[in-house]
Amino acid sequence: MNTDTHTPDDIEAPMGGDASTAPASRRSRARLVLRFLLGLGLLLGVVVLLVRTLRPELEGVGTWFVSRFGLLGVAAGTFIADGFHFPVPPQFYMLIATAAHADPAAVLAATSAGSVSGGAAGYLVARRLGHIERVARWLERVTGKAKELVGRRYPYRSAVAASMSPVAFSVLCYVAGLLRVRKGPLLVLLVLRVPKIVLYYYLVRVGWGFS
Repeated sequence: MNTDTHTPDDIEAPMGGDASTAPASRRSRARLVLRFLLGLGLLLGVVVLLVRTLRPELEGVGTWFVSRFGLLGVAAGTFIADGFHFPVPPQFYMLIATAAHADPAAVLAATSAGSVSGGAAGYLVARRLGHIERVARWLERVTGKAKELVGRRYPYRSAVAASMSPVAFSVLCYVAGLLRVRKGPLLVLLVLRVPKIVLYYYLVRVGWGFS
């Protein structure tokens, strides 16, 4: 995703550049879609396994968590996960909220708000602190090769492609902050997080049904 050097004409230019690069670009997109689908299958499989083996425990934890912290706690947990690369993923909060029989619309609203605001916070942190040497080195280690997904020449298309990747949302937002991505492509990345949250929650509920 470009930050400040390319014009709108650059943004709308074809990604392939010439015919010779088109097959490689199609293969890359196909691999990206395949990895995304495999990730969804893995999520569903993990949820089914947890439900089959730990359903009473999940119901106990979910009921305790929701009764104590409410859906605000679900939103806060998701915010921390997607804003600061916390090892407990948003899907965990979806699962325990489902186990507590919380209202689906409320759960979706809480996790979507927490995820999008967390991603925005991660972007701002990386953007402001990326110039500090030690922080920059740590962010470089965390983001790894994710920079390859955040294109500089075609920021909007790169935002769409990155949103479909299996790379953690927090990492993508860190990269966007490090590269000082403009508000437009960042907004695309944040908005496209919501459909993924909806899809993840649907898979969690489907997995919960396998009992």
